[in-house]
Amino acid sequence: MPQRRFLIASSFARLIRKEQGVVGRIVEGYFPPRPHREHFVSIEPSQCCLVLTPTREGGGAEERAAIPRSHAEALLAVCVGQVGLECTIVPLGGSQHALLQRFIAPGSLDLLTVEFKDGGDASAFIPPAWFGPEVTQDAAYDRGALAHAGVPAPEEIPVSNAMLEELLGRLEEASLAAQLGRLSPRRVLEGHPADEHAKGARSEVDEHSVSAAKHAGGEALMAGLAEALDGLHPAKSAFDTKAPVALPQARVEARRWG
Repeated sequence: MPQRRFLIASSFARLIRKEQGVVGRIVEGYFPPRPHREHFVSIEPSQCCLVLTPTREGGGAEERAAIPRSHAEALLAVCVGQVGLECTIVPLGGSQHALLQRFIAPGSLDLLTVEFKDGGDASAFIPPAWFGPEVTQDAAYDRGALAHAGVPAPEEIPVSNAMLEELLGRLEEASLAAQLGRLSPRRVLEGHPADEHAKGARSEVDEHSVSAAKHAGGEALMAGLAEALDGLHPAKSAFDTKAPVALPQARVEARRWG
């Protein structure tokens, strides 16, 4: 699905996380990039996957294979770059949501991602005033690029009282909706029928679970892994996976979500 990606002021990101909570944690370790494809290992609280992703247009679908946690952690030790992030679902009004990704490794970074059904919806989207600059076309903010090259130089994002007031209004509306029982982060993640409208925001969090069942055991993926591992040596982890991986998905207080 088409996506658009935006920076957000760190103070706004902290406010959103405080009100909405954390719904998922992910650690990804990247192997040296190969022409037209990228390999990485993904570790989440519920599962671990080995992933092969084409990096050129028309290169085919992404492939995922579920692997044991012990294998994933062993592979993570020989990766050349890592990212660690926490995810928060952000209501934008109506049926639309964004995903706030707070990167902890290789450095501090807050990104907002909005997913759309088609390119027309993506083009027509008008970002709220409290969004920061758009970086959809900037490859430096791709996860693989962050893992290999690190976080880009911080960009000054201006904030204003009007922007804060609009964000607070949106969060208050979300809180009221939670109290009325129309939205629950746990129901969003579990795919409850009443929360079908939130699947777009949830897909970035749980896409690994869906894809792993479809692509487990791909021969091309395993062959690519062997190639990616050739000549590699263990490296010190850039992100402590033990704490974020072992922890269950954070529970969100009832007063925030209802």
